[in-house]
Amino acid sequence: MLEFAQPAAFWTALAISLPIIAHMAYRRVTRKFAFSSLRFIRPSRMPRTGKKKPSDLFLLFLRVMFFVTLTILLADPYWISASEDSAPKKRTEILLAIDLSPSMQGWGSMNEAKRVAVERIKQSESRMGLVTFGGEILNEWPIGTEEQILTQAVEDLGHDWQKGNPQVMLEGIASFFGKDAQKKNLIIISDFQKGDWQSTFQDLASKGIDYELVQVGSLVAPSGRSANRSIAEIRAVPSGPDKIRIWVVVRNWEDTPIEDELALTVGGEEAQRTGISLPPFGSAQAQFILPAGTFSKARVELLGKDSFSLDDEREILLMSPPARKFGFWLKNENHPDTNEEKNFLKFAILSAGDNGWNRWELNQDSADAMRLGEELPSIDFLLILGMGNWFSEEKLSPVLLNFLQEGGVAMVTPDNLFSATVSNMQQSKLMDFTFLRLAGGASRNPTPFRFSALDQGSPLEQVFAGSSAKDLYLTSIKRFGIVRKLAQNLEVPLRDREGRPLGVVRNFKKGGRLVFLPFRMSSSWSDLPFRNSFLPLIMELAKQGENASSSKSWPVLKPGETWGEENFFQAEKPGVFRFQNQWLEVVLSSAESSPDTFPLVEIQDALGSQSLKPPSRVELAGLSSGETHSLWLWFAIFAVIILVIEMLVSRPSKSSPKEIVSSHE
Repeated sequence: MLEFAQPAAFWTALAISLPIIAHMAYRRVTRKFAFSSLRFIRPSRMPRTGKKKPSDLFLLFLRVMFFVTLTILLADPYWISASEDSAPKKRTEILLAIDLSPSMQGWGSMNEAKRVAVERIKQSESRMGLVTFGGEILNEWPIGTEEQILTQAVEDLGHDWQKGNPQVMLEGIASFFGKDAQKKNLIIISDFQKGDWQSTFQDLASKGIDYELVQVGSLVAPSGRSANRSIAEIRAVPSGPDKIRIWVVVRNWEDTPIEDELALTVGGEEAQRTGISLPPFGSAQAQFILPAGTFSKARVELLGKDSFSLDDEREILLMSPPARKFGFWLKNENHPDTNEEKNFLKFAILSAGDNGWNRWELNQDSADAMRLGEELPSIDFLLILGMGNWFSEEKLSPVLLNFLQEGGVAMVTPDNLFSATVSNMQQSKLMDFTFLRLAGGASRNPTPFRFSALDQGSPLEQVFAGSSAKDLYLTSIKRFGIVRKLAQNLEVPLRDREGRPLGVVRNFKKGGRLVFLPFRMSSSWSDLPFRNSFLPLIMELAKQGENASSSKSWPVLKPGETWGEENFFQAEKPGVFRFQNQWLEVVLSSAESSPDTFPLVEIQDALGSQSLKPPSRVELAGLSSGETHSLWLWFAIFAVIILVIEMLVSRPSKSSPKEIVSSHE
């Protein structure tokens, strides 16, 4: 059976009229002969012709055949021979992969993805399958599923709430195809949002998979999409007696200023409404004031319509979060230095809180339980005073390291035998540095050591300004351990005036933070217990490693994350939920609000160079059911032969006109 891959090329057949018109317009020129006299020539009547006939019909035929052959050549002819049904290995399998991440709900992407997928399913006669993905592979219909089932499945699709992660789909895509498939074609339908696809990489060519990228979204453009506004952040804090302040940050993703409105809903009814002015590609804040203790949660909503509606509202708890807990590890509480140091640190931490949202409480039972080996009790800040040989004897280093790796914050002060503390830090792989000597230890240097100026622009420098900075810089350090050769993963936020570390910090991946002070907060080491200026410094050093801000809030999860150990809570969609005795907030990933998309060229670089072209009419007609043979070369040869013959026939004659003999000779 003869088929054509580019049937639209038959419009070039109109060019066949060109040689016909040329031959019809051609007129033969009569040769002139010299004659001596017309006297003896009798006049004759010239015959009249009613129709104009083309001249040189053979040459006209050659030129018409050349244009016909050229038209067929441009149409890309194929000869399809039916294959035997008993050869299952020679077949093409097509897999549709549809992105269901939240961003697909915006900019018309989901409706366009459904339309494209249904068209591909109905047009193709190859075996097809379907897989949907978001943060993970959501559902699958194996290759070979009936067309009606696939069509209905596509029409029933809806967006997921998890942040998109196409890498999961790409890593397992080879398992969806049969081992005996001759061709494996993957069609990915997505908006290719940057937040989801920026870390994607997979060499599909090495797996023998051809792919086609179909970018959807009615506003897809080289510069990205726009027309979106999102609630970027929302918080509730106490505001005066018996009041709660709710402040909202709204972001504008457009390059033009926008005027919009925010509505606050509590108890199922709209309580307040306020306007907000958004600068181009900027953010703005709005605030609401509510009576405290009246409602447990509220919803804030943007009233203006935009291209992505999922980020236009957020729910928030209006209840005070539980207090953060701290505790101590120490050897002998009755030791004068240890007792004085514990009381000072206890007062410093409790004074950092208040009676509202930001509260601290001592929970020594949890600290003791963790010291005995229980699995990470609920504690936020652990203080290890006078770390000495007792720390290694009780084998506490694995417990402390696990606590830090899971996001906990700890502060360590040295033992009177400073070398024992350094040995514990090195053997436990908590910090890597060397100990030189104890400055001011044996000699009791009468000149005290003082803090050097804090790094400009650092969080500590912003906290200590004015009179508080003056008091801090006048603090006397009587003795401290000189440490040097610090590992690269350590920071030094505090130094003395000679540049030697007075505070060493190590950060961990999940937000954990270990703070080591080479001196003790007792009167025999420094005058810190007598200065209030040092109180906020303790909390500033500790809170820099926390994932949350200085004020603790309820646990905030994103769709797909879990909370708890055995009976855990699975976050599915945004909102406020109560699980057992715990309130939880689930928020949409802010990355889904971005309108920026990747050009298809960049996606192809990440997936390999073997890209599948959009299906031709021949492929949609079912080429996978038989063998195909291209006839392009044969028609090209035939066109060249016709062109050569035409050139030979149309060449000018070499014979010259006969000589005219004069009658006067």
